[in-house]
Amino acid sequence: MALGVAGVAGLTVSACTGGDSVSGERKPKRPAALPPDVAVATSALAEIRAARTAASSTLSRFPASRSRLAPLVGMHQAHEASLANAVPDRAGTAGTTAAPAPYVVPLRSDAAFRRLAAREQQLRTTLESLALEARSGDFARLLASMAAGVGQRLVGWPT
Repeated sequence: MALGVAGVAGLTVSACTGGDSVSGERKPKRPAALPPDVAVATSALAEIRAARTAASSTLSRFPASRSRLAPLVGMHQAHEASLANAVPDRAGTAGTTAAPAPYVVPLRSDAAFRRLAAREQQLRTTLESLALEARSGDFARLLASMAAGVGQRLVGWPT
C-alpha cells in the first residue's frame, strides 16, 4: 500500500470528510499550518519513526532477538517509506521546539520486551486514532492497515 505521488497530491486536496475524532479523546500533537491529511501523515510518520528507533535499539541491545525483532523493524521501515513522500520537509520542524527524548532500552531482556510492547501498543492506538481523523478514505485505510499490522505483531508478543 505505497502512497505514491498521486496519493501525496490527494492528501493536500482531499475532499472527503472524515470529521473530528470523538470529543474528549487526546489527539496526537502535530504541526500547525499544514493541510489536515498532511498534518496527520506528519504525526503518523513521527510515531512510526519513534517505534522503529525503539525496536532497532532493542535489537541492538539483544542481538539474539533478531528473528523476532527484525521483521518488526522491517514493517516499520515499510510503513515509514509509505508516508515519507507525503510529509514536506518543513513539517519536520513546524510546531516543535525539541527532539523527542531518546528511547532507553532496559538492561534485562524481559523488561526490554515489555517496554517495547508498550511502545508498539502506543503506536497502534495512535495509528487507529489518526485513521479516524484522516479526511481521505484511501489514506484512512492505509493508516488503519498499518495499525492492524502492528496489532498482528503484538498478538504473539514475547514476554
